Amino acid sequence: MQTENRKFRRITVPCKISVSSSDGGKVFNCHTENISAGGIMIITEEELSSSSPVDLELSLWHSSKPLKCKGKVAWMNEVVPKEVKPRLFNMGIEFVDISDSDRDAVSKFVNFISTMDR
Repeated sequence: MQTENRKFRRITVPCKISVSSSDGGKVFNCHTENISAGGIMIITEEELSSSSPVDLELSLWHSSKPLKCKGKVAWMNEVVPKEVKPRLFNMGIEFVDISDSDRDAVSKFVNFISTMDR
């Protein structure tokens, strides 16, 4: 059995998110596939290269105002089968410039949702 050594607990939950490339070239809206206090995974039609800086606006269920922070594309790969149209990509985004209070809010959200699944 393979074990994962993650720094932050990760849960599968859809949250609305807006992703903007920091160069202003692309802006797209989608939802998270999973989330942790360290970052998110999304599925999108947009293709960005690894290490691309992005601006994020994340809506957590329990908060009326979205969390805003900066991130970096940690990895990206095309969803299989590749014949799917439009093309879809899995993208992992690491939070790189997030306030301690916002990271704490994400962590509390993840822990709260985790307890609901029991």
